[in-house]
Amino acid sequence: MFGTAVAPIILQSNLKRSASPTTPPMKAQNFFDLTSSPPSSPGRAIMIMAATSPIIGGEKKRARLTKVVAFTTEEPKVYHFDPYNGHGAPAGDDLINNGERKSQLTEELTLLSTLHGRARRQLRDISKHDLKTVIKYGTKTRGRFINGDQRWMFEYSNTVVITDNSCTKEITSYNKAITIDRAVITQQMLDNHNEAVRILRDDPHLCTTHSIIIVDQSASMKTCDVNCFRSRSDASYGTLALDYIAEQLYQMGDEFTVDAVTIIEMKDEGSLFVRKEPLDWILFNKVLDRISTACPKSHGNYVNSLLLAEHIMNGERELFEELDADDMPAFMLVLISDGRPSDTLFLHQVQRLDIVTRLATMLTSKLTFYGMGVGASGSDFEQLQLLVERAIECGAEGQFNHAGLNPASLSATFSSIATSMTTTRNDLCSATGAKVNKTEKRYIMKQKENDSNFVPFRRETNAVCRYVFSPGCQRNYDYEDWKEVKFLNSGVKGFDVDNDPFGRGAERLAYMFQEVKPKKNGPGWDKVGEQLVAKESRFIGDERSKEKFHLYFCRVQTKAREQAKLFNEAVKNAPLLKPSEDEVSLPPPITFLDCSVYEYTNYEDVRCGLLVEKFLKGRFTKFNSNNGFVHNHDRNGASIHLAVGEVQLTDFVQAFSHWVYETTKHELLVCDLQGVLDMEGRRPAFRLTDPAICSKSRGKRSHYGKTDLGMKGIRIFQRRHVCNGVCAALNLPPTMGKYSYRQQT
Repeated sequence: MFGTAVAPIILQSNLKRSASPTTPPMKAQNFFDLTSSPPSSPGRAIMIMAATSPIIGGEKKRARLTKVVAFTTEEPKVYHFDPYNGHGAPAGDDLINNGERKSQLTEELTLLSTLHGRARRQLRDISKHDLKTVIKYGTKTRGRFINGDQRWMFEYSNTVVITDNSCTKEITSYNKAITIDRAVITQQMLDNHNEAVRILRDDPHLCTTHSIIIVDQSASMKTCDVNCFRSRSDASYGTLALDYIAEQLYQMGDEFTVDAVTIIEMKDEGSLFVRKEPLDWILFNKVLDRISTACPKSHGNYVNSLLLAEHIMNGERELFEELDADDMPAFMLVLISDGRPSDTLFLHQVQRLDIVTRLATMLTSKLTFYGMGVGASGSDFEQLQLLVERAIECGAEGQFNHAGLNPASLSATFSSIATSMTTTRNDLCSATGAKVNKTEKRYIMKQKENDSNFVPFRRETNAVCRYVFSPGCQRNYDYEDWKEVKFLNSGVKGFDVDNDPFGRGAERLAYMFQEVKPKKNGPGWDKVGEQLVAKESRFIGDERSKEKFHLYFCRVQTKAREQAKLFNEAVKNAPLLKPSEDEVSLPPPITFLDCSVYEYTNYEDVRCGLLVEKFLKGRFTKFNSNNGFVHNHDRNGASIHLAVGEVQLTDFVQAFSHWVYETTKHELLVCDLQGVLDMEGRRPAFRLTDPAICSKSRGKRSHYGKTDLGMKGIRIFQRRHVCNGVCAALNLPPTMGKYSYRQQT
């Protein structure tokens, strides 16, 4: 089974072993054809399994033990599955939906999906047949001579019956074991695996889910009573590989994510088979290979394995201690058992419940506990059910499933868990935060920011002051970080601001703004200086909320400006970012606008404020966002020739976000970069405004405002950003976006 040759030739226990088999090997066949001859190629072993024999002549035969039959030791032949049945691929089959050609990895995943899909259908469509049906409709093959007696083999669907020479008396019968193909590992899969291992080691906060699976490996798991598998242990590992690991990989498609899996084998003690390895095709093959090497024996003590699982999750919780609760990876604990635990004392029951209580209390909704029973109806799963119920009582998610001895039930249960984990993973990588009911202001959008037609405006001249964000300064009537400064122009006593906004973002409205001063001669006011932009929230709120809005905006922009200065210096000193032609081709610096707050007293004698910054002229562009958007390269975009090669100017903006994440030791990500590429000076320059900062550490969320999406924003940036020449020139490690299969097309 699974392509593993078995040297000894073991026949049924009530027959003598043939020392020199003379019958030629049976003809090999494609394992997908369930109605033809059995899947036994030269050198390939068949694991024979029989729970109960068919009824013959009204008499039920005694169940036999698992047997292994090897037909020859010749070099095995390799049979390839042809999804087109010899006709070749139809025109356009190598294209994806948008007309682009499939990558090699996409085609490999499609083939794997076809192979495993058939194996899954085989699992779910298995049926047993009585002797008459098998002999009437099955394929008849001459068997060995045993003690001078001829044997015949009849094969129909998945059932094999061995009879005597008269073809009326059953010698033995069994169901063929299902064949699950190993994944062919490509170099790209190995590269992805190695990168995922590195991330789990060096940047584990990017991990989205961690599945800890406890597999019962007590002696009773050797029992041969699950159709399609030679033992309960094989059924557990086979469906785990096919319907949990492969199912999730298919659902993820070509997206590169980092998810961890730990597998504990439960015997007298709990032992680690897999310790925090990436969920990928390498793990799939490793679990498949375990089918032929697992050795169920002795007892199945719940306590020791649960203690080991708790130790692992405690270590993970300490690792993520600095994260907000919402940013924690999701944990799933699965306990697969075929009956009551071997540690049956009342003390053991108390210990089991205490462990689950501690885990559920610590992780609450971040933990899902699945109890899976593998065994005949009537098996004792009371203790397993109690553990699931306790997890739910303590705030975790939980579910108990009795899969019985039906491989279809096992398969469906694991598929359900896989779908649940995919949903959880998507939620953790989604940049949409919790929805808050907010009332939006009523407004009419101005057609253009420089509209020459008359636009209604209001003039504020009562007790107007201007403040800038200056960390460390104190105001008498505010709590932190503001310093009063002069107006931009002399003699200013107020300002004009349009009533209708010319711009609108997710959180803010933008209005044209200009300082005013009294006329020198006579009454009235004159507008002075250049036009500015005033920003305020799109939503109705009190002035205290506006103060926080101003504080967050200025704090984020000030931090981004500090990082931009450091980035510009790093670019300047990078040998590979030196011009290759002339000084005109210098890399563009990145700057963030200065911002200030104009405070005034309105007609209701309420102290108010407006956030004001310079008006950016030119084409306003959003280069990336905090929800995963990345501005694609413009084929006609400006580029320069540097020592590293030709790079687009916009590559510097994308590299800036990546650079900040690495140089802050994965603590901060400056994103949501938007503004203009100013081409009017001696050298181009990016002038940006209104960025977002996503932070890893707990408590930072209140420091950088509502646009700080924490680890959600960081994870989605890692998945979407694809490194460019600037990243390489700055020696930045590749992000997860490099390893998405779609990037290889």
